Amino acid sequence: MGGLGYSGWWGDMGGPKHRGIVTYQLSPYEMKTNAHLISKGTHNFFRRTSSNLGYILPGVFLFWAVTHYGKKRHEWLNSKAGHAAQHEH
Repeated sequence: MGGLGYSGWWGDMGGPKHRGIVTYQLSPYEMKTNAHLISKGTHNFFRRTSSNLGYILPGVFLFWAVTHYGKKRHEWLNSKAGHAAQHEH
């Protein structure tokens, strides 16, 4: 189902010219995408983070405690004492 011949590069297909299409764009000076990023963004980040520490820290602490316990238990189970304790049963 290929074409019968070369129909031109994209946007220049040889067809009739489009009329009535209006495009808009903003000037780079109007966008200001990073305006006040450092001064206001940093302040808002710390303000919002500090207001949510009560919700974040318990989960972080619980994750750390379980991970710490699991690593210590894994080390002990792979030691001589751990092997001896498992085979006594």
